[in-house]
Order: sequence, then C-alpha cells, then structure tokens
Amino acid sequence: MKKEKCKLDYYKAYEKRYKQVYENDYLWSSKNPSPDVIETILNNKISNKEKILEIGCGEGRDAIFLLNKNYNVMAIDYSDTAIKKCKELSNYKYNNRFKQLDIIEDTLNQKYDFIYSIAVIHMFVMEEHRNKFYKFIYDHLKPNGIALIASMGDGEKMYETDINNAFDDVKRVVVNNKKEINIAATSCKVVNWKTFEQELLVNNFDIKKKWISHDIPEFNPAMCAIICRKG
Repeated sequence: MKKEKCKLDYYKAYEKRYKQVYENDYLWSSKNPSPDVIETILNNKISNKEKILEIGCGEGRDAIFLLNKNYNVMAIDYSDTAIKKCKELSNYKYNNRFKQLDIIEDTLNQKYDFIYSIAVIHMFVMEEHRNKFYKFIYDHLKPNGIALIASMGDGEKMYETDINNAFDDVKRVVVNNKKEINIAATSCKVVNWKTFEQELLVNNFDIKKKWISHDIPEFNPAMCAIICRKG
C-alpha cells in the first residue's frame, strides 16, 4: 500500500489487524465487560428503554453484555470483520444491533440517550479525525444525554505513532492469549489530561466527571470522562 494512501486511511489498519488475528484462530480482546461502562449506566439510572450507542465496539464484549441484560444498544465499528465476529460471538441473536460504520465519513439517523466509547479515540492521530470523532458524538447525542469516553493514558505521558507505518506488520502480543504474531502496527495517540479536556471543551462538551480507571481490560490506566453537550 502506498504511503500516501496510508496517511489518509491509517486508522483503517485496524481492519487488517482483526483479519490477521482471526486467520490465526484467536480473539484479540478479553470477553470481560468494562466495569466503567456498567457503573456509569447504573449510577446515572440509564434504563433499558433508553437508546444506547457504542462507538468502536471491537469484538462486542460490552455491547453483548448489555444486550444480554436487555439494554437497547446499537454497536458500531469501522471493521466489518470485527462486526461479523460480534454477531458470531453473540450466537447471531443481535444481528441488527451491530453495524459496520466509519464515523469519519458516515452518520446514523438516530440520536441516543447514552453514548460510550472505550479506548477508541487513541486510534485517531490526526487532529481533523479526532475532531470528527467528537463531532460524531455531539451530533448523535440527545440534548439531555450523556457520553462516556475512555482514552488510553495515565493523564501525564503523551506519545503518538507514525501513521505512515500503520499497515506495516510488526510482532505484537495478542491481548486475549498472550501469543506473539505478525500483525498490523495500527495507530495510536495518547494525550494528557490537559489536551483531553481541551479537546472536549473545544468540541462543545461540558465535563461532568473525570477519573483514571484501572479496570478497563487491556487499557490500564485509562482516562475516563462523562460529558454532555454544552447548553
């Protein structure tokens, strides 16, 4: 793949990663749900009648858990391969609740009471993509709704990968089983609290609550923020 194309489509390397994992008959992630998602739902009394959207569902560990609890969840991910795996892992009970969607380019025709996105924002390195991520949340969140965003990082350290190398194969350990395989390098940008908060404020969100989580599978620590639309 030409480097010019990589620079535009670098975040799409996650599709390649999932394909490589499944070609080796592995799962990438833990099946355990994220405690911060569950606690946010319970603490904010979000009922199973309210509309919930997960952005970047991966293999569906959180969405499947909530769907099994009769919550009204729609889960999206750029990777069509991951969406197919979600359907398989849920025994095809919730096929219409999982959808392939590129939030940089696409939209939904619904608004939601609660939106959550766990360890997804880090995959967007370019500022324009990060702003589109936040805009997607803003545009799909009801005026009285809330969103939970979890971003990789301890709130202090900052780093980012070279997006030109996102599709290059490197040796990486599969999260689910600790096996090392050749897999797409993908992309990552970790920011600190100051930058994270500034991004949220610039994109018209108020921060209701923030904390460092040590409970999200594979992403310890992670910065968490519950946000709402300004005004």
